[in-house]
Amino acid sequence: MGRHSPLVLLSEEHHRELAHARRLLRAADAGPEERLAVASAYVDAFFTETVGHFRHEEEILFPLYLRHAGSTPVLERILREHMELHGLVRALRAEAAAGNIAPETLRTLGDLLHDHVRVEERELFKEIERIVPAAELEGVRLSEQSV
Repeated sequence: MGRHSPLVLLSEEHHRELAHARRLLRAADAGPEERLAVASAYVDAFFTETVGHFRHEEEILFPLYLRHAGSTPVLERILREHMELHGLVRALRAEAAAGNIAPETLRTLGDLLHDHVRVEERELFKEIERIVPAAELEGVRLSEQSV
């Protein structure tokens, strides 16, 4: 992929998120048991993995980008989508607790997750690598950072 090393870990995590998005979208057309199983698995993954991923981006990577580029429409979109994803997963968690997953909930979440990851990878990360000096970017240690 040719990413700077601090972004490689995030890109690998993005690949897992894309796999989750595909499972959510497939499950939207499945029966109630599979919808519930896929929804529950993603809720667990979101709170154990994705929230930490968002924190690394929001607390370490994005402020670095902001110092060099200022606020940009793509950064504003990504941050807004982080909040939307939190809300959708909380709604999904409530549906799972009730034992009734609406197919549209899975579609909405799967579509947003897919599009979000694509924009981060194809637009924001490319822009970060273009704007942030390589030496400064290489100094970021996302995998070792405790946030």
